[in-house]
Amino acid sequence: MKNRLLFFSILIILFPFSGYSQQQTIHIVTDKAYWYPYTYSQGDQAKGIHIDLVQKALVNLNYNVRFYPKPWKRCLNDVKEGKYDAIVSASYKPDRSKYLIYPDDADKSVKSLWRITQVEYVAVTNYSSTYIFKGDIKTLPLPVRAPLGYSIVGDLRAAGISVIESPDTTDCVIQLIKSGRGSFVTPPQNAIHIQIDDRFKGKLTIHPKPIKSKSYFMGFAIKNQKISPEKMLAIWNEIARIRKDQAYMKMLFNKFKGQKMAN
Repeated sequence: MKNRLLFFSILIILFPFSGYSQQQTIHIVTDKAYWYPYTYSQGDQAKGIHIDLVQKALVNLNYNVRFYPKPWKRCLNDVKEGKYDAIVSASYKPDRSKYLIYPDDADKSVKSLWRITQVEYVAVTNYSSTYIFKGDIKTLPLPVRAPLGYSIVGDLRAAGISVIESPDTTDCVIQLIKSGRGSFVTPPQNAIHIQIDDRFKGKLTIHPKPIKSKSYFMGFAIKNQKISPEKMLAIWNEIARIRKDQAYMKMLFNKFKGQKMAN
């Protein structure tokens, strides 16, 4: 009996995790800029609807998850170099597909089945401006401002529109108000949240007609990828399943409705 106990004790020492399945940790880089309510940061914590939705999907599938908020350009570069497993959240661009794995329909559908959410972009101008956006992006008041590295910048430039990029969303708004001219491009929920901030209240007009609508994804790094294609599909499917849960999504949007804008 003593010999048997000694044998099993040695096994436990040599193979302490034998018989247990360790949870895989997925390391995700995400934009720290103020892209409310989708992704933003408070200190070193990633926040937003896309963060909560992806975290819930991964926990449901028995993964551990860690988010790393960084400037958007660095996010793209780091995932390109394989420093992280995935990025949240990125729209589809052909140049990004060289280093990011997207769902199959990302380049074929305006509204992907496997998106995290669909995000529209609208124009914001000074309240004193008489301009009304009616759908023609070439009429946007100049200069057009947008957050640094965002895909909408490439879309506008491809249409021949000059865009001033800024690493900080709030700075875009401050410069718009200070200059008294031009326009700012952002999602409507972000624009509404900025508009009610005490610093900007009564100084902005949000144009309701969308400039563009895009699907945003959890994209996986091609380099140093440790997650199989089958597991990626399972993750995208779980994200899609949660997104279709109307009660959960209503709760999620309500969670961020009353939050105060970070300075």
